Amino acid sequence: MPKYADVNESQKQDKLKELPATDDCFVCGRFNPRGLGIRFFADSDGAYAQYVPPVGFQGYDGILHGGILSTLLDEIMVKALAARQITAVTGKLEVRFRKSAPMGDKLFIKGWVVSERKMSFQAAGCIKNEAGGVLCEGKGLFFPA
Repeated sequence: MPKYADVNESQKQDKLKELPATDDCFVCGRFNPRGLGIRFFADSDGAYAQYVPPVGFQGYDGILHGGILSTLLDEIMVKALAARQITAVTGKLEVRFRKSAPMGDKLFIKGWVVSERKMSFQAAGCIKNEAGGVLCEGKGLFFPA
């Protein structure tokens, strides 16, 4: 699979399976009043989501806070593992910011599994804007929960 799959085209939801949410999760929880409430989908290539962040998550004026971008990358990588029936927790997360994410822009998020070992997993992810530009990318080391 290419390093940066076309996130926009890959998100044809009729071909994707929705991943279950954890009720009170900050990112995907449907019952967390302070959470992001993002729905996640998967296919054989990885996990996908779309998100338009509200103004309350900005850092500098008009720009999404980097901590939210990091959270989205962490979650999409965990969801890529979950799509393979793997429950894992983050051991290490590395994020590279490429461009700022303007508030109100739709984000396209993709995560995929890079490698599986007996006691650890590596995953990667990226967040793109609607024009297909990479805003940030990440990789992580995960351990069975």
